[in-house]
Amino acid sequence: MILFVWIIVLGVLLMVYIIYPLYREEGAFPEVDATQARMQTLNLEREQSYSALADLDEDYESGKLSERDYRELRAALMQETAQIISQLETDAKTDVETEIEKYKRQKRG
Repeated sequence: MILFVWIIVLGVLLMVYIIYPLYREEGAFPEVDATQARMQTLNLEREQSYSALADLDEDYESGKLSERDYRELRAALMQETAQIISQLETDAKTDVETEIEKYKRQKRG
């Protein structure tokens, strides 16, 4: 009999644990801010570009790459990195403008 009561108590606790996220304010699947997700992706891409440039420099310095290959690859990576940084700056400006508009709307009512 006591084993049966423990099974029921544990079952109820398990159900509460599983169902609780569905009834919280943000629900089981909180809404992801698309702008923030985009910024995180661009920041990750920027870090990967920096890492690739550092690896490329290291390979050239160790003699694994010819100067011609190094210059071509470095130019391509620099262009890609510049595009990512430019997009980050553009998105940051847009994000600030969006935040200002949200603030104005909240302030109005």
